[in-house]
Amino acid sequence: MPKLQFKEPTLNGRAYIMAYADREYLYLRIPRGNKKYSNISLETTDLRIAHDKALDVYAKAINEPARTVSRRFGFDKACSEFLAAKYKQVERGQIKHSSASTYEQRIYQRILPYAKHSDVKSVSDISQDTFEGYGNFYLDIKEKGKWKSETQGLSAATINGDLTTLRELVHWLIKKGYIGADVAFDIPKIKDRKNYREEANPAFLPDEFRSFKDVLYMHDVECRDEEDKWKKRWFIHWVLFQYHTGCRCHETRQITVGDCDVQKRPDGNVKGIVDIRPTTKTGKRTVIMNGNTLRKIKTHLNKGIKIRNAQIAEHNALVESGEIKKYKWRNQEKMKLIDPPSKDTLLMANPFSPDMTVYTDESIRAKFNSILKQCEFDKKYTLHSLRSTHITHSLLKGVRIRVIADNVGNSEAEIERTYYRLNNLLNIDELGFHKSSEGKDLVVGD
Repeated sequence: MPKLQFKEPTLNGRAYIMAYADREYLYLRIPRGNKKYSNISLETTDLRIAHDKALDVYAKAINEPARTVSRRFGFDKACSEFLAAKYKQVERGQIKHSSASTYEQRIYQRILPYAKHSDVKSVSDISQDTFEGYGNFYLDIKEKGKWKSETQGLSAATINGDLTTLRELVHWLIKKGYIGADVAFDIPKIKDRKNYREEANPAFLPDEFRSFKDVLYMHDVECRDEEDKWKKRWFIHWVLFQYHTGCRCHETRQITVGDCDVQKRPDGNVKGIVDIRPTTKTGKRTVIMNGNTLRKIKTHLNKGIKIRNAQIAEHNALVESGEIKKYKWRNQEKMKLIDPPSKDTLLMANPFSPDMTVYTDESIRAKFNSILKQCEFDKKYTLHSLRSTHITHSLLKGVRIRVIADNVGNSEAEIERTYYRLNNLLNIDELGFHKSSEGKDLVVGD
């Protein structure tokens, strides 16, 4: 419990100005009856200014429902409010959109599931020790996500990022008066596990990747109909795109048709050029990839829209004839045909989903893991392994470290660490990758 430094009445005794030893700002405590109160930050350390602000803060708070009165105020609702405030900051230009997305990802993918695990339903269930076991919980976790994907536990970096978000969330809850200032916690950061980086997201070595692709290419052999075949082929294209570009999953999700271009080189080969958006983790950059793969992905998107439009046309014919009434479970209204891809259409869009969205990482991970099970590999490969594989295979092809780093949006030092791990594993020092002075396009072959 935070140490109270002083408590001073204000507004003729209707409220109190509070100071805590571990809090930067002064607080206004408003009694709510039945031994309950609201604690609201005055966002100042000056006592005189605090008294001046007290009336306005009191008047606003007293006319609003007491947040701390209701023990049923859901923790999930509080988190939604917090995220809404973050996206307001994006609109004002105070933080980047990618930062707000990170907050959202941490909260919905890990913080809320942990809260559910800890039986935290409302803000009143939060105490100083609520999140004490957060780090160990995710270090030891064996499966994650909606599809219960296997994992060897999360990295220290991921957990520490979550803890930073948790501290900010709790401070915001205190500032809003949803919880008392005594709830704040100070959980130390998790130390990185020994050899974690070398074990996490391992790259496929060439023979392993060939085996993986053999199984992958069989993925769309047995299909129910054209839609099913398109969806299975989409997954094949997604895997190849990740392999050829080394993009992070969230980067691929944002790429539009207008971000991509296919150019024919003087030697007759084609080069794919992909512009990564500035809203991503590492900001704007240009990625060079296999042009034939990019062309096939664009063609596949067009094909999917044609298949879906044929379905819509068939549906609309049933509506016009009145036959649709036989299918009570189906939409009874006419549907609008999908326009051909524009520059703003997502490259990896699914025409069979509402609003042409992209498959979630969890659903992609489930497909990826099903392929891995058929391969029976010993290593724990992840979606991020495709990025690791791109880097590894580029090194094996003799592409300069600087070129790889620029292409994948990583530091040269990080790529060099991959190189030295490869060197130890395969004894490839004689190839002298990092010493090469030849400029090469970063195009990883099939």
